[in-house]
Amino acid sequence: MRRCQTPKGQILILILIVLLGLVLIFGVFTTVSVRVRAAPTVREAFWLVGDQKISTASLGEKVEARIVIKTAEEYVGSIVVKIRKDIAWWPDSDYHVSTIPVNLMGGQEKEIETTFTPDEASTSNLRGYLVEIEFRVTRTTWTMENSYPPRLRVTE
Repeated sequence: MRRCQTPKGQILILILIVLLGLVLIFGVFTTVSVRVRAAPTVREAFWLVGDQKISTASLGEKVEARIVIKTAEEYVGSIVVKIRKDIAWWPDSDYHVSTIPVNLMGGQEKEIETTFTPDEASTSNLRGYLVEIEFRVTRTTWTMENSYPPRLRVTE
């Protein structure tokens, strides 16, 4: 006895082949079209009181954190600047947070400034303050080097 394939079975096999082909084509296009963006680089980050670069500030003194970033390619989006407290034996905590909209072409530099007033002096528990930058578009973070300086000490 010979077995005959029904037209329904042939159609089902054809539909499965077409669906499998579409999934493969979609996978190839998705892989090819994914573009990895380069995060801007932090060229410099420092502290100012007045126009003077500092590494130690006084309690209650107005301090400006200045960050210079450079982009290798276009960066349109926001950058979050966090002034954080460097707490010994405990996770750092946000003290002052600013979100800055940025529209830069490739190769451009930008100075970002944020001002804050330290509310605690450096002790054995609170070492000082640091800058952390979150690049929202690239989902990357830059954190100031873990030493004093460049991190900010605060005296009474």
